[in-house]
Amino acid sequence: MSRETIQWLNTNTLVGFTDKRGRAWHYRASDQGDEPNHYPGAVPVEAVHRRLFGWQAVGCPLYVELPDLGGMPQVPDRKAIVRDDTGHVLGIFSGGYEPHQYGEWLVERVSAILDDGLAIGSAGLLRNGAQAWVSVEVPENITTPEGVEFRPNLLACTSFDGSLATTYKRVVTNVVCDNTMAAGLGEQGQQLKIKHSKYSKLRIAEARDALAIVHTISDDFAAEVKALCETKVTDG
Repeated sequence: MSRETIQWLNTNTLVGFTDKRGRAWHYRASDQGDEPNHYPGAVPVEAVHRRLFGWQAVGCPLYVELPDLGGMPQVPDRKAIVRDDTGHVLGIFSGGYEPHQYGEWLVERVSAILDDGLAIGSAGLLRNGAQAWVSVEVPENITTPEGVEFRPNLLACTSFDGSLATTYKRVVTNVVCDNTMAAGLGEQGQQLKIKHSKYSKLRIAEARDALAIVHTISDDFAAEVKALCETKVTDG
């Protein structure tokens, strides 16, 4: 079961390409309102920024309340990462921690890595905004000669609670919730991880080389399916 409520998943995730694969398992019509979170085609980039990533994670100083001594000293070299829209504390870190803002690292930098013709298949917030993902896909389903249909994609995710480094990974899992994100991250496949620090950089050319671009997933996965289908299984 998901750690999130059904209402959270229906209001803080955006799911695309429903004409190709149907609705997410957590879809509930009563949660949709005037602007549904499911899209027949790609999820619009504008919707991801506006509906999910329209806030910033900011660093705030930490203080300790000492009632008996009448003071609130500041904790040295520590800071809280806080949502600037709700004030929710997402995590507490050392002074060298640098939050990777979702809009920049999961949308803008991904668009710089990938080819034209790729679109957002899903995006979401988890843990009150402490985690987020964006899945970028090819527009059409791919079917192997053995009849297996799949959608190769690049999963980009990160966190503000220390649970995830910023990660770019080639996967075939359809990510629509926390469990499916964990399944995608658990797949065997190429990935690139970047720590949250003021020295962290994403070198676009190196990222392309490391991930070999999403289109190549289809060849790798099709070859794996072919090998599995050709494996003989005896009655024994």
